[in-house]
Amino acid sequence: MDPKPLTPEEDYGFDVGGFIVVPQVLKASEIEACNEALDTDGLQDPDRLPSALVRLVAHPVLARYLDQLTYDGYYLDGPPRLVDAESSNGRLIGGNEPREATRAYYHQNDVRFAQGVIAIWALTDVDEEDGGFVLVPASHKSGVESPESLIDGSDDLDLTRQIPLRAGDLLLCVEGILHGARPWATESRRQLALTFASDQSQRSGKKRDPAPAWVEELTPEQQAVVAPGGRPDEAPVLLSDGDTISIRTEHGVHHPSTLVRNTNSSIDETEFYLWDLCGHLVIRNVMDAEWLSEANAAIEACADRIEVGGDAAKGSSVLAGTGVPSLKNLFELPEPHCQPFRRMLANPAVIHRLNWMMGSGFIFRGGRAICSVKGTSGHGLHSGNAQVRPAGSYVLQNGRTYCETINVAWQLRDVTEADGGFVCIPGSHKARYPITPAMIVCEETLNLVRHVEMKAGDVALFLAAAQTHGAYPWKSDIDRRAVLLNYSSRNLA
Repeated sequence: MDPKPLTPEEDYGFDVGGFIVVPQVLKASEIEACNEALDTDGLQDPDRLPSALVRLVAHPVLARYLDQLTYDGYYLDGPPRLVDAESSNGRLIGGNEPREATRAYYHQNDVRFAQGVIAIWALTDVDEEDGGFVLVPASHKSGVESPESLIDGSDDLDLTRQIPLRAGDLLLCVEGILHGARPWATESRRQLALTFASDQSQRSGKKRDPAPAWVEELTPEQQAVVAPGGRPDEAPVLLSDGDTISIRTEHGVHHPSTLVRNTNSSIDETEFYLWDLCGHLVIRNVMDAEWLSEANAAIEACADRIEVGGDAAKGSSVLAGTGVPSLKNLFELPEPHCQPFRRMLANPAVIHRLNWMMGSGFIFRGGRAICSVKGTSGHGLHSGNAQVRPAGSYVLQNGRTYCETINVAWQLRDVTEADGGFVCIPGSHKARYPITPAMIVCEETLNLVRHVEMKAGDVALFLAAAQTHGAYPWKSDIDRRAVLLNYSSRNLA
């Protein structure tokens, strides 16, 4: 009997975020037995695990998911372990760059290959601030080196997430995702971690067939090719200039590249990482107080021109509300009210980013001011990279990003999650599965939908057609004020 297929939400969530949560897999009696086994025997002898923990390794629900996520079969790579921040010194590992093919995520022709999968069994409730296993959603597809500040935790860039779990939940994630552990807030929390590798993944601990006898007659260089020993990081490294060959004695991977960092590119490396990872970027404090005052005054002076559009909630009870008020034709408003908006068209901070995001030659396509009042509906999630189309494509190639349409949102007032407003799914610009109806209307979020908090004067750039985005209903007594401008690349008609 074939295993029950993943739900469309699970397909989308695992592909975009790199993780899914399977709720309440374990019964209360199973949770109690596991905790008693850990209290009594612990994990001192991985070769003689208590039966309760053995059942977790081969649990039928876990096996069903692994069969589909790894596709070609899998094996347990190392003994079970308790999540412990001290063992990792608080540092994150993974992140897909440099790419580790034995832990990577592949998707082609609707077939998924996760070369490594981490399974986290929650044996106690773990809330968002309790510590324990953490990850950076969408980082399993990153094409940019992770910033050291994110890895060591000195600045998590508002990216590192701890997924709330209830006792009995199962969290599954791509091993190549950026992940680690944070110290427990209390000693009563407990998560058990298992790592599984695809049968096609050659790990250093995986057994290899013994080398044939004739290998002993070869030179050391020939032996390094025919019977290299440990893989992937412990194999001998052969160095060659095209004419001569030698063996490097120290372990590691030698993988030359034609690309080097260009320190004169004027690109902020952290911004480049955030753009590639998330599909949006916030620039702080672009507008000063005087400019903000002029822009808000212009909207108030032209309030009679504000038009209320239709409900954009797409039938969602979560996003429901009244029509969205907008002020259009901003650049044609009577003097002086047009001027604060015209200043936005070719702002240096924005042009600087658009140049490295999509290349020069881009063109402004249109804009409006969003003027939501309390009770205004949200906007159902829309856009995204599946199915891919030219206007919605995102490509990272040879150190350059290629984006065909970008929205630039100028924030005229502070906005918090409690207020509502702009939301998006970071990483959705690399989706290979379609978003589901339940997610479009935010009735299911899979811990992927993120609200973007901003201050007055901040500017958000996001992939207009490639990143899935929308808005929560406006709940604040203070009107929403955001100016949304759209730019397309030189490549689109």
